[in-house]
Amino acid sequence: MRILHVIYTHGVGGAEKYLKHLLPGLKAYGIDCDLIVVCTKKTESTFAAYCNEVNSQGIRTTLVVAEKYGILTTAKKVNNYLKEEKINILHTHLFHADLMAAFLKTFFNKNIRIISTKHGYQEKVLQQYDPVNYKKPNDLYYHITKYILRKIDINIAVSKAMADLYFNLGISNTHFPYIHHGITFPEFDKPAHGENFRNANPQLITVGRIEIIKGHHFLIDAMPAILEVFPQTKLLVLGDGTEKANCEKRVKEANLEKNVEFMGFVEQPYQYINNSDIVIQPSFFESFGLVFIEGLALKTPIVAFDVPAGNEILENNKTALLVNKGDSKALAEKIIYLLQNPDVAKQIAENAYEKYKSEFTTEAMVKKMAAWYKSLSL
Repeated sequence: MRILHVIYTHGVGGAEKYLKHLLPGLKAYGIDCDLIVVCTKKTESTFAAYCNEVNSQGIRTTLVVAEKYGILTTAKKVNNYLKEEKINILHTHLFHADLMAAFLKTFFNKNIRIISTKHGYQEKVLQQYDPVNYKKPNDLYYHITKYILRKIDINIAVSKAMADLYFNLGISNTHFPYIHHGITFPEFDKPAHGENFRNANPQLITVGRIEIIKGHHFLIDAMPAILEVFPQTKLLVLGDGTEKANCEKRVKEANLEKNVEFMGFVEQPYQYINNSDIVIQPSFFESFGLVFIEGLALKTPIVAFDVPAGNEILENNKTALLVNKGDSKALAEKIIYLLQNPDVAKQIAENAYEKYKSEFTTEAMVKKMAAWYKSLSL
């Protein structure tokens, strides 16, 4: 079986890391994958490096720099690749790749079989989404997504949360199957080179894009209560985004500049996570939440809001501590509790690591994905 994967992307995030972990492992199961990465001119250098890295793992990877409003042009280029390589299965990732595939099938190749992985949805909808009390949107994005779904033959999600969302919003009439991410890490020795990655004691960390949906402001609001008990605490904020300036302003207004450090985008955050005391993720919603399994794998305790999809990966009081969404006071209390009770923190981290080994390794993901591919009528 040979499959062309296409991702149309604007930055290196969960979906991009997912492909880097998944595709090389599928070869052992007789599934050969090519990859086309479509990006803008602005991010060309970033994705040239990404493509080189994936190529080095034995996956034939091609970079396509999209022209402005060039979905149709890109569809034609991808179709030419499919014809030249005699590939009849196209697997797409993210909204713009799905739209490109729909155009490809409509205008260039009606016989192509399209698979789509659902990694997320429009962020403004996810910010307000409640799996119990939800309202169906009625905007252009929603109707384009429904059009795309009519062109796609098979869908799969990265979490039950995403499968539920597409069903609840009425985009799909059925629940998509889902397969969780998996990752592999080199062995880390916490004390080794720790001085390069540990800036304080205690050290807290949050990793991800600085956007409203990620809830950084709730964590900033929790910091004064934490500092009352542990005045030397420092929070490392890894990531960039449109809310960074607002968060920096909030930190300054609360006189927290010495205790909150914005570190920008860090390509490999693992050593910082590994040398921190607690990972905190106060997101409103996570399509999957790659940082959760990074915390599990690196034996760093996690405190997070009790929201999809985090609460299908993390088990409260066993592999993490979860609090109600938007509750900065409870967030602070759980962080203080773990800092005051290192034995509890250690046990949670050990439980989490066992969960990672049993469910969230690259091997587990690849095996499930290979079995799913072979179950399809392609």
